[in-house]
Amino acid sequence: MMDQVIALVKKDLQVDWRNRYPVAGLILYIIVLVIIGYLSFANFIEPEVWNALFWTILLFTSVNAIAKSFIQEDDRSLYYFFTAKPIAIILAKLVYHCVYQLILLAIALMAFSLFLGGPTGNLPLFYLNLIVGSLGLSSAFTLISALASKTNNQSIMMAILGFPVIIPVLILAISNSKMVILGGGWADISTNFIALVSVNMIIIALTFILFPFTWKS
Repeated sequence: MMDQVIALVKKDLQVDWRNRYPVAGLILYIIVLVIIGYLSFANFIEPEVWNALFWTILLFTSVNAIAKSFIQEDDRSLYYFFTAKPIAIILAKLVYHCVYQLILLAIALMAFSLFLGGPTGNLPLFYLNLIVGSLGLSSAFTLISALASKTNNQSIMMAILGFPVIIPVLILAISNSKMVILGGGWADISTNFIALVSVNMIIIALTFILFPFTWKS
């Protein structure tokens, strides 16, 4: 199965490398939004606003990068049905999207630090929460895309399914980031952080449970 996972990850990488326009568009999207924020706030931004703006950009970047991953596989789904196990397919998607999300996160963070300043407070704790929250978003959108791809109204189902899944991740991750930026430590976010990790694990578990059933439908 690991050979199938590696082959599928390589395939996704080759597809995105061959069609570099979506990736370039995402990078341009991040940079343009950061520059708009820089011009709007006249080189001064409150920590709470910085945090809200950063997570807003990260959310919409995740939607554009990951949410359509299975929808664009319609032409190859029959081929995958006979050549790869469902668990291998979803595991490859999760791995690839998590790495993809972390790369976009690094680009967004560098752009923010350049134009709007970097985060303050306990930076290792801030980055840890940021990584866990980003992985939660990528896992959630992978699950949502997999479920919505088997429906007739994919865009509508993305919105219906996506809202209740990503809200817990956003609430916990944004709250933790805000506390850390304002000077909080591990004691202030420990409960929320453990809850965030638990929500991520639940999303990943549901992905492995539900995908084989949807894949056969």
